[in-house]
Amino acid sequence: MIPRNPTRTHNFMLLTIILCVLESLSLKAQSTEGISITKDIVYGRVQDVDLKLDMAKPPTEKATYPALIFFHGGGWQQGDKSHMHRWLKKFASDGYVTVSVGYRFAPAFKWPSQVEDAKTAVRFLRAHAQQFNIDPNRIGAMGESAGGYLALMLGFTDPTDGLEGEGGYQSFSSSVQAVVSFYSATDFTGRSWHLSPALEAEIQRYYNKSLPEVMADFTGAKDTEDPILKKISVLPYVDKNDPPVLMFHGDSDPYSPVERAQKFEQALAQAGVSHELIIVKGGGHGWTGALEEATSRQMAEFFDRILKEKGEK
Repeated sequence: MIPRNPTRTHNFMLLTIILCVLESLSLKAQSTEGISITKDIVYGRVQDVDLKLDMAKPPTEKATYPALIFFHGGGWQQGDKSHMHRWLKKFASDGYVTVSVGYRFAPAFKWPSQVEDAKTAVRFLRAHAQQFNIDPNRIGAMGESAGGYLALMLGFTDPTDGLEGEGGYQSFSSSVQAVVSFYSATDFTGRSWHLSPALEAEIQRYYNKSLPEVMADFTGAKDTEDPILKKISVLPYVDKNDPPVLMFHGDSDPYSPVERAQKFEQALAQAGVSHELIIVKGGGHGWTGALEEATSRQMAEFFDRILKEKGEK
């Protein structure tokens, strides 16, 4: 056995640490280098409304890339596709064509308008896959809150559910191959729409209306027993043919209780759907700092495993 040289071992470990730090700094430095966002690409038209998306592409030229579609939150009534631009740049630098989708808002457009728009966006990308250098067999979806719901509905519904809409490109599939959801509602049935006074005040400040009014404007339901709430929920659409899904949910989420996410996870397990639920300790309806860094890394690893490794086989 060759005797160990403590000094040599120490120097090797120090060099390894330095290389890891330099690699990390290099990745951060190139995260937005060479990445530009093309805004307001029209992907469909419904009821005289132009549906628009923003797109970013990797800085290097390649035949095809996997694509990621991002949906912003806002209770299906507010928000803007620009809120997801940080994800467009990050994942475009990692070798994805990335898209942030604008969709129609309630109350002017009630459910399922938002789901139909999400599906139209996927069909648009497939119809223009060659133009945008997209591999049509490797498309993932991600969303936050209300946007997470749209990403899940893309993954868990199919044409037989009657939610494709009339936005165009009907001959192309709206399916996706991987889904990531951040703190999304999955089941609207059997819920109370009454919040604590503090949370109700926050809803009023954000929407200028109460939570029951927010839900009524989106769903058309007048009370918590309305049958439409089951049809709107993601839960009834779960089956064995659904794509892999990664879910993040805060254990202190005041709007979407973590127990609902756990119930959804049980349905996925029973159906045999590949999935993972990551409960974020200390997370509410969103999180920042170290928690965001950790969940961002886990999301990137998930998409790479499902979409990039699939393309390399």
